[in-house]
Amino acid sequence: MKRRLHLLIATAALLLTVCPTQGSTIFWGSLFNDVLVDSAGNALDASYSFELGTFVPGFTPTSENLPDWGANWKTFDAVQDGVGWSPGDQFVEGTVNHTLTSGSDSGAAVPTDTFTQGTQAYLWVYNSKDYATTSEWALLYDDAGATAVNIYGDWLFPDPALEFDSFDWQFRDLDVAIFGGVNGAQGAGAYSAEPVPVGPEGYYVQTHTVPEPGSALLVLVAGMLGLNLGHRRRR
Repeated sequence: MKRRLHLLIATAALLLTVCPTQGSTIFWGSLFNDVLVDSAGNALDASYSFELGTFVPGFTPTSENLPDWGANWKTFDAVQDGVGWSPGDQFVEGTVNHTLTSGSDSGAAVPTDTFTQGTQAYLWVYNSKDYATTSEWALLYDDAGATAVNIYGDWLFPDPALEFDSFDWQFRDLDVAIFGGVNGAQGAGAYSAEPVPVGPEGYYVQTHTVPEPGSALLVLVAGMLGLNLGHRRRR
């Protein structure tokens, strides 16, 4: 009897280890042969990765604070060549669970990171996270408050109490480009070719080249100089 009880306890512990706090499942990615291109209009290749995530509370990503993105980024899930990213098919497919503790069960996520209900999710596309002119980035999101109705779901992290629900986040619903381009919207960053969109709706994702290190600092210094000049004139 004791042996059977020990076996049941061990089995329960194993099940909790395999799936400790599974909540809802999020399916995210593109459709086959969507237009996913770099700044020159070339199809994204095996060097590119796609990350789903968000930023630490209090940090708002802009084109002026690019060097700070990496330190403030929280990865929810990620795909690379051969693992969710098929360059030949221009197809991205990710599947990840949003746990009952607001975490992620992805191996790419930090176990202690949380993604609270209603937080904006972002897509970060890159060939390198290095802040260098050889890098190409796109940071995109779906504005849930936009007037356009999504084909799929809003890119907002769900209620962690939901169990076994599922959500579908597709690139076709992305409509804001902080950096790079997406579905008819071009954000910050340099590019030399306009992508040829898919169908009349104009679906695409485009990376832009990262500016020279220090350019954001120059803008900041120029602003500070202007502010100081203003103070001197008041005197």
